[in-house]
Amino acid sequence: MAYIPGHDEFPMEKEVSEMFDRYRAPWGGLDNILGIHALLPDTLEPHMVLYRQLMFARGPLSRRERELIATVVSTANNCDYCIHHHSDALDRVTHDRPLALAVRMNFHNADLSEKESAMLRYADQLTRHPSAAHRELLDELRKLGFTDEALLHLCLVTAYFNFVNRIALGLGVELESYWGKDGFSEPSQRMAHD
Repeated sequence: MAYIPGHDEFPMEKEVSEMFDRYRAPWGGLDNILGIHALLPDTLEPHMVLYRQLMFARGPLSRRERELIATVVSTANNCDYCIHHHSDALDRVTHDRPLALAVRMNFHNADLSEKESAMLRYADQLTRHPSAAHRELLDELRKLGFTDEALLHLCLVTAYFNFVNRIALGLGVELESYWGKDGFSEPSQRMAHD
């Protein structure tokens, strides 16, 4: 149980309950990271708008790149909740479980392109050392073909996962019951991050 009550621990007004129902995942329930907003329900929709824009809308970064960033940031923060969700999403996007496992363990040892490695070094550095000088890494990324729009997207996705990791860690958000012993969901079950 989380450190504060979630959506299923007290009665909600009909309008609020219906809003939470709109965000139910294809597996039939509400992911716990969303249910934790129950005490301040007006924060749920802006959170979801930002998440969907950064992770699913058209943009300069591919879905693979976005899930790589999410997994690396979550690993740097030791956020099991988001490591599970986003290495699972990476596996679903790439159909490459060994890659998802390698990134989850240590992205430096994963089979990545030069561009992906540099991108993840930036995300890792920004997470672990936010006040460090990041210009050199940004210049390296430009040389590898990143546009300024892609650099902004990279920074926003990195910042978002630092934000959501701190929600999960700070409030003790627990994993849902559907996770397998290997830390992945059942491949035949559709997930919210599909």
